[in-house]
Amino acid sequence: MIHIYTGNGKGKTTSSFGLAMRASGQGLKVIIFQFLKPKKLVCGEEISARKIRNIKIVKYEQQHPMFNGRGKTKKSMKIEITEARKAIFGGKYDMVILDEIINVIDQGFSCKKEFLKLIKKVPKDVELILTGRGDISELEKFADYVTIMVDKKHPFMQQINARRGIEY
Repeated sequence: MIHIYTGNGKGKTTSSFGLAMRASGQGLKVIIFQFLKPKKLVCGEEISARKIRNIKIVKYEQQHPMFNGRGKTKKSMKIEITEARKAIFGGKYDMVILDEIINVIDQGFSCKKEFLKLIKKVPKDVELILTGRGDISELEKFADYVTIMVDKKHPFMQQINARRGIEY
């Protein structure tokens, strides 16, 4: 089945990592691809997940496009999406998480049309989780779960900085 975690509220990545831990606890093999998050950014959920043998995390040496230019990001995304495709169709993983993929598709760093073709063909025995902010109107047609995180109240609104263990 296909899951979408989206919206302006916090918790999309954390929710997907929670699902990964649940799946791993039941013996399923999980791979998590993190897009638009550089390797040097290590959050608490990643630290915990790396201790679990059934979970593999793939991160890239990329920065958000505002720092390195749109063309470079688009080129690297093609390679990264190809790796994700191999994990989805390779038969090795029961769950594939594409963290921030909605941003990637919505901001045009990867071809939406090609991605829609990909998710139409996801094997029945693979759970696919998509996270990120952006337009999901075409993606949600193929989703079995859609969760929208709403940012009703958040300490950032009072200029309170992110806190270790809570926001990262």
